[in-house]
Amino acid sequence: MLPHSLCRLGDSEAPANRRYAWPQSLAATLKKNRMQKLAIFIIGLIFISCNQVSTKREKTANSDSLTVERTNIKALRDSTNRLLDVATTKDTMEFQSSEPFMFFKSGNILSSTQKNAIVIVCPTDTTYAVRLYSLRNNSWELVDSISNLDAFPSQFELTLDDYNFDKQKDIYIQTSASQGWSLSRGHLFIIDPVTKKLARHEEARNLANMKPDPKTETVVSELWNGYNDKNQHQLTILTNKWVNGKLKTIKQKNVTVK
Repeated sequence: MLPHSLCRLGDSEAPANRRYAWPQSLAATLKKNRMQKLAIFIIGLIFISCNQVSTKREKTANSDSLTVERTNIKALRDSTNRLLDVATTKDTMEFQSSEPFMFFKSGNILSSTQKNAIVIVCPTDTTYAVRLYSLRNNSWELVDSISNLDAFPSQFELTLDDYNFDKQKDIYIQTSASQGWSLSRGHLFIIDPVTKKLARHEEARNLANMKPDPKTETVVSELWNGYNDKNQHQLTILTNKWVNGKLKTIKQKNVTVK
């Protein structure tokens, strides 16, 4: 036990307010951590702000796109009604516009006994809608329609021919045509000769340059295989036949074309 004098001496020499001196390295570390947290907080605010701006821009763009689409649909509907009114008293009529895309054709285009109108529109720039009308009692009636078809208006071409040999012309809409040896591909619609309903044949999408052959009741198509060493075209001629309501390839033949 310490003498009383030593206890008093120790008390008198001790500072009134004790302070702990932080090591400089620890203070620097704490300051660095605070700065890092502040930087992360600021970056988070910036990210949230940018994300909100991006979301707002996307909503605006989607809204603008929807507005344009609705405007196009209304314009196309109004144009269709006007063209149908005029076509009522015309033997044949054809019209095409580019913005928005629209194709109209009327007359005895599918059979010699009935007047029809085909309307093909592209309200979204990427999809077609096809409508088939029949004139009955001097009034146009919508018989059938198909929407959401892949579209490429710049390469649009319409072909009306009897692809399944039932004495009823059908509809082929070209959506692409390659360069060089041109290969036309598109949508094939078989029209029921009685109901005039449209039946789309997806199996024909990859059949290029389709041409119906009434003598053999087959549909001939082509496949380009490139060039040979003499720079001549190498083709495969496909013979397709209707089997259970669908086109099926039954024969292939390789040919060379200069």
